[in-house]
Amino acid sequence: MMKMKKVKLTKQTKIILAVIALLLVGLITYKGVQYYKLQQEISRGRAYLKQLDDQSLSNIKNTIDKQNESDELALGKQALKDYEKNKDKLWGAFKNYVLIGDSRVESFKQFLPETNVLAKKGTRITKVDDYLGTIKNISPKYVFISYGVNDLSIPAYYNQDKYIEVYQSYCEKIKKVAPDATIYVNSIIPVNDKAINKQANYKNIPSYNAKLKAMCKKNGYKYVDLDALAKQHPDEYEQDGIHFKSSFYKYWAYRLLSSVYGG
Repeated sequence: MMKMKKVKLTKQTKIILAVIALLLVGLITYKGVQYYKLQQEISRGRAYLKQLDDQSLSNIKNTIDKQNESDELALGKQALKDYEKNKDKLWGAFKNYVLIGDSRVESFKQFLPETNVLAKKGTRITKVDDYLGTIKNISPKYVFISYGVNDLSIPAYYNQDKYIEVYQSYCEKIKKVAPDATIYVNSIIPVNDKAINKQANYKNIPSYNAKLKAMCKKNGYKYVDLDALAKQHPDEYEQDGIHFKSSFYKYWAYRLLSSVYGG
């Protein structure tokens, strides 16, 4: 049997082999660390997916809705803050809304999309029936309603309690088709003396408003008190003493946004 000769390694060869061995150990260690990190990432990913899976769709939707609400609130507050500097910015703060009313409200179409201003000259509170389908389709977050000047000329509504009862019934109809909406009932803005001379019942507007306010408090609707606007801006009336000039609507809009966002 042949004996194998022992190979003597030179010092240089030994050094080279030692370096190679170290490199192999380092490579194996590096790969091990990388693999461990990868496993950690996979584990974290699985845990996150499980967390998402455990959440219901409604919870995820609520999170998104809260963020949208926060963004909307910030926009509204900023619009109120910028009001004195640039009144045009005010209109962009109207989001997720409809305005409903008579010819006074109709003039908002000069500044806001007609699709969101459900109003027509000469209409009364009963006109709301024609808008219910549109309100349902829009599904607004805020509903601003303003009627009164045409209604108060009807003898049947000289009975203030009767009128408030009818007004409440239409607020309920709106709430039925837009259950998530907050309803803002505008007070009936007073007319001036010229208009009162033609329709005596207009002098009772403050009394109607007091009952409207009580109705809102009882049913959870928001009451928007606009009485001060007439006193603050007497020159904004048109010749008939009922309607308003275009320049008046920024004041009214500011009051509406303030009722939503504060200010």
